[in-house]
Amino acid sequence: MRAHFTTEIETVPKIKNSYSTILRAIGQELEARGLKTFELRPDGDVYIVACGYQEPPSATPVTLHYSWEDIEDLDRAGRAKRRKLSPPKEFVTLVQIFRAVGGYLDKNQCRLIAISNNHLASKELILQVEYQTADGERIVDDRTGSAIYDLCVSMYKQRGKFMAVADRFAYWRRKAG
Repeated sequence: MRAHFTTEIETVPKIKNSYSTILRAIGQELEARGLKTFELRPDGDVYIVACGYQEPPSATPVTLHYSWEDIEDLDRAGRAKRRKLSPPKEFVTLVQIFRAVGGYLDKNQCRLIAISNNHLASKELILQVEYQTADGERIVDDRTGSAIYDLCVSMYKQRGKFMAVADRFAYWRRKAG
């Protein structure tokens, strides 16, 4: 992982939901459409994604706009679909990457500025995440494949612990009721 630090600060839109939810919903849509190259930026109440069908780096002829309502609809549809499917066998899908990056931003109370896989300096790097910390510092974080994999595995393990606690809680509620 290589991070670039700058002192320039931009105003970044506030979020209504967690980034992990927002980014997972958008990731599901991009993956379902077969889009492989992307540059995602929040803009007010909308997330704008310039994307393309070729492997990065490549042209991004498709531009998608996601409002809060769109994201909520995508999340609802994704939840319904996930209930019917078995857990993913692969940790590094676009959906898992977006969800893990969102979880990282949520956990560290950062604001998303941009995510891209299209303008990277080397073949080792697969993702660039630009965000603003709670202290107002702007960071451009270039992530390698192994760093993304570690982030996805960490998110998967956290979810497993959460689900184990939720299952135990549901068990005790059934037993008490």
